[in-house]
Amino acid sequence: MIKSKTAAAISNDEASVGTLFWGLDRREAAILGAILVATVAIYLPSLRNGWVFDDWEEFVDNKLIHSWSFVWSSFIYDSWWFKDPHNLPQSVYYRPLENAWFAANAWLFGMHPAAWHLAKIALHIVAVMLCFRVAQLITGDVETGLLAAAIFGLMPAHVEAVVWASSIPEPLTAVFELGALVCLIGRKPGSSSRGLLFALALYAGALLTHETAILFPLIVAAYVFLIECGSDEPPQTLLSRVVAMVRVAAPFALLAIAYLCVRVAVLGPTYAFSLPHPVTVDEVRGWRLPVPHPGTVSYILTLPSVLLTYLGVLTVPGMAGPVHAVDWVTRASPLVFVTAATLVILVACASVLAWRSSDWRLYLFCAAVGLLPLAPAMQLNSIWALVQDRYLYMSSFGWSLAFAVAATRLAARSLRARMTVATAMAVLLAGYMVTAIQAEHYWHDDVSFFGECLARDPSHLAYRLKLAAAMNKAHDFEGAARTLEGGTALDPDDAHLHLRLAQQYQMMGRQLDFEREFQKFNQLSEAKVEQSGPVSTP
Repeated sequence: MIKSKTAAAISNDEASVGTLFWGLDRREAAILGAILVATVAIYLPSLRNGWVFDDWEEFVDNKLIHSWSFVWSSFIYDSWWFKDPHNLPQSVYYRPLENAWFAANAWLFGMHPAAWHLAKIALHIVAVMLCFRVAQLITGDVETGLLAAAIFGLMPAHVEAVVWASSIPEPLTAVFELGALVCLIGRKPGSSSRGLLFALALYAGALLTHETAILFPLIVAAYVFLIECGSDEPPQTLLSRVVAMVRVAAPFALLAIAYLCVRVAVLGPTYAFSLPHPVTVDEVRGWRLPVPHPGTVSYILTLPSVLLTYLGVLTVPGMAGPVHAVDWVTRASPLVFVTAATLVILVACASVLAWRSSDWRLYLFCAAVGLLPLAPAMQLNSIWALVQDRYLYMSSFGWSLAFAVAATRLAARSLRARMTVATAMAVLLAGYMVTAIQAEHYWHDDVSFFGECLARDPSHLAYRLKLAAAMNKAHDFEGAARTLEGGTALDPDDAHLHLRLAQQYQMMGRQLDFEREFQKFNQLSEAKVEQSGPVSTP
C-alpha cells in the first residue's frame, strides 16, 4: 500500500500555522533553497560557453529569427522551415514553441550566449522545483521530495539538456509535463476542476515543444490507476479504477489526437508520421551512394547496450558526455550476451525488490515515467547518435523519485541506517556535482565539443570532419591538419579524407603535401569507380 497523503490532506497541512509555502516549515524551505543554490552553482561555469553545433544554424546565423513572422511561421510550418521557405517541409519536426523560445531569447538577449545559458539554468531550476512538488504530492513526504529534487537537480545526465542552447525541447517539455502533473494531482478527483483544465493547457504546451509528449496520456493513466485509485483506503474494484483512469486520461488522449491532426495539416501525411532521416556515413563523405540501415537482428543485438548505457548515465557519475561509444552491433558475440544478461539481471532484481515493497505501485509509476519519455529515442535508426543524454531529462524524474523513495524507506529503519543513507547520498550528490561541472566544458565551443566526441569515438568520420572545420574557423589550421592526418592514418583507403586533407594543405600553402594527398585521392577514386561506378566529389 502506498503510504502517502492525499492532495486534499496535503492542502490542509499547507494551510496550517507555521508553514511558509507548499506546507514547508523554515528548515525544509531552507533545504530546498540550498538545493536550488547548489544547482545554480554547478551550472554557472557554463555562462562562459559559446555556441555549439546546431546553435549556428538554428539561431546564430538565422536572420529570420529577428522578425515576428518567424514565430508565426513556426506554427504553420515545420521547425526548420527557415532553411528553405520555398521548399517545405524541411524536416519532420513540428515544435513551434522551440522556435518561440529561440525568438524570445534573440529579442531579449541578442546573440550573447551567456544570457541564453542563464535562461536555460533558470528553466532547469523551475524543473527542479516542480520535481520536488510532484514527489511531495505523490508521496506525501517532504523528505522524499527534497531528495528527489536534489538528485534531479544535480544529475550530470542533465548537462547536455541544460548547457547546450539548442537543446531546449527536452527541458521545456519536462517543465510543461511536470506542471501538468502538479495540476492534475492537486485537482479534486472526480470533477472537471480548474486543475484539470490547467493540466490540459500545460500538456498542449508540451505537445507543441517535443514529439515525445504524445505518450504523456499513458503517464496520466498510470498515475490515476496506480496512485490515485491504487490506495486501499477506501478499497476500489478493478473496474472502478479502470473507469477512473479512462475518464481522466481521455481528455489528454484527445488532445494528443488533435496534435496529430495539426501535425498532418502542417507537415503533410507523408512527413507527419515519418522518422527523421539520419546522416549516413556516405552522406558525410560526400558520396552519393546509399548505405542500408541495420536490420531487425542488428537492432535487437544493439538495444541492450543502448539501454545499459542510458542506465549508467543515470546512475554513475562520470558517464555523462556529449557522445558515447555505442555503435551498431551487427553480429552476436559474447559481449552482446553479457550485456543482455546484465540488463536482464538488473531489471529482474529491481522488479523483485519493488514487488516485495509496500510501495510497489509507486515504483511501477516511476518505471512508467522513466520509460515512456525515452521510448521514442529507441527508434535508433532516426537519431544522430545511439545514446544522447538529453533524452533522459524527463525520464530521470522517474529514476529520481524511485531512488528517493527507496532511500527514505531504508533510512527510516534505524538511526544507523539513516546515517548510512545520509552519508551515501552526500557522496553521490558530491560526485554528481563534480562530474557535472567537468562535463560542462565539453559544450564550451565546437572545438571542445567535437574534440571530446572524437576522443570518445576516434573512428567516427563526421566528428573528425566537423572538428577540422571548427579548428579552421578558430584559425587553428595546424590542428585541423593534424586531425585530418589522424583520419587518414586510421583509414588510409578513404578517398574523401585524402581530398579534405589535400584541400587543407592547399589552404595552408603546403604545395608538396597538397599534391601528394590529391594524387592519393585520385588513385583511390579511380579504384572506387572501377568497383562501384562513378562518385561525386564535393
